[in-house]
Amino acid sequence: MGRREYDYIKGNTVLAPERKTRVRKPDKKYKQIQRRKQIISKNILLKNRRKNDRKYLLTVAVVIFSLGFITIHGDNKVYTMESNARNLDTQIKQTQEDNEALKVKILKFSSLNNIQKNAESKLAMAIPKKEQTIKVDFSQNYFEDLKPKSSENTAKSKNIFSKLISLIK
Repeated sequence: MGRREYDYIKGNTVLAPERKTRVRKPDKKYKQIQRRKQIISKNILLKNRRKNDRKYLLTVAVVIFSLGFITIHGDNKVYTMESNARNLDTQIKQTQEDNEALKVKILKFSSLNNIQKNAESKLAMAIPKKEQTIKVDFSQNYFEDLKPKSSENTAKSKNIFSKLISLIK
């Protein structure tokens, strides 16, 4: 006999004892508690999912913002470099034009006609006539008597050195 079976066997039920089974029906309070727990657990799961979704969306937004910022910053650098290159090109063209203008001026001022006009007008120079010219013949050495100063100094220095050397010996 099992436990508590003596409650079922009483009096005339000895020959055919029937078991009384009690089916416990859950109380309404228990069901309500279970439902509340389920609702609360669902709410908690939904809140956690929403938090996770917010975190995910926030990280995606931050990544997109940072990539956009990096791209715009890089494009800005490229733009400034291109504008600097354009400015340098315009400066190079300007200096080349100035160079060409200076070359033209040099050619203009180096022409013999221009030099002659400037000499006559600004410096009051005139082309000498045959009577005003003097011809000098440099084929002969007219300066043989003059000794160069550097040779005298070297001779003196040689004498001083030779004296010192003679003293040492």
